[in-house]
Amino acid sequence: MVNISASSSGCLLNLSNTFVLGSGTVPIDPLKNLVLLLFYRPKGAFLLPKGRKHMDETLETTAMRETTKRTGYGCRLLKHKHANQAAKPEHSLQHIEPIAIQQELREGIRKIIFWYVVQVDSSNACISGTQEGVEDFTVCWVGMSLASAMMAFAEEKEIVARAVDAFLA
Repeated sequence: MVNISASSSGCLLNLSNTFVLGSGTVPIDPLKNLVLLLFYRPKGAFLLPKGRKHMDETLETTAMRETTKRTGYGCRLLKHKHANQAAKPEHSLQHIEPIAIQQELREGIRKIIFWYVVQVDSSNACISGTQEGVEDFTVCWVGMSLASAMMAFAEEKEIVARAVDAFLA
């Protein structure tokens, strides 16, 4: 039984057995104006690192863990100035809040992905052996101006464009 309901107030209710949370990132090397993309060899597509949240893990931790796991590069959340609807502390315009939330519904399960901007140093050595056996990704560093157009999916094109804009703003 799928437990998704919409109320007359316009609220959507998903019970815990009907959704999964995840985080993804746009990895940026701000010193070299590069974006890290994953090339998925079996489909010939450029993607962003993302993955499912573990129990008792924060979304931010998920974002950084999945980036390191998929790319072999350590990372940290990158502050940006993109407007959002979070309560804003008066002393700071920069923040690490997500730049987007993506939702997809497959077979009655809602997948909700929180997208963050992370900083990665492209001059660091890539750690080998971080991908799981079924993963077949190649890390590609591309210029910020090219990254968005290279993405396989329209949503990820927009997410990359927003991240680059957030960095340059």
